[in-house]
Amino acid sequence: MRIKNFVLGLGILVVFALVLWQGIEAFYPSPQWDDYCDERAQKVVPDRQGDVVDEQTCIDNGGTWRNGYCDYYYECQQEYNNVKDSYSQKVFFISLIVAVVAFILGYTLLQTEPVGSALMASGVWSIFYGTVINWRNFTDYWRFGILVLVLILLIWIALRLNSKKKKRFWFWGWGR
Repeated sequence: MRIKNFVLGLGILVVFALVLWQGIEAFYPSPQWDDYCDERAQKVVPDRQGDVVDEQTCIDNGGTWRNGYCDYYYECQQEYNNVKDSYSQKVFFISLIVAVVAFILGYTLLQTEPVGSALMASGVWSIFYGTVINWRNFTDYWRFGILVLVLILLIWIALRLNSKKKKRFWFWGWGR
């Protein structure tokens, strides 16, 4: 019975992760590089003769001269990065909300195994997913703070769940 519950719980976790990812993509699609730089890529014709492009030639052809080379995608890449950063922050908050809901549902359904524990694990996965998507937007201090906060929260919940069981058994006369 334990192996069946483990497999079912793992299945719930995996499918939950896929539903989260696909749900966000379906209702809030991620920005695509081609939408910002595809036209530029079609305009840029690579120099097949090996001529060195100088700064003026680069600027005349719509590029940006950067550190001795011509970057034809600099402006569209900056625009894409800005949109991607905004998208990543929103996905982080969506995932955080989903994590809280999954955790609360998992906690209330904890008596029904493996559903309760799988939903709690799905909540942890949601936090992980949102944080990874938005990782580049966090400073090192924010990264550290988020990880410490989640670790403390998980330890607190684990202690609370396990101490609750001990007290409940002790109250019924089955404990120490």
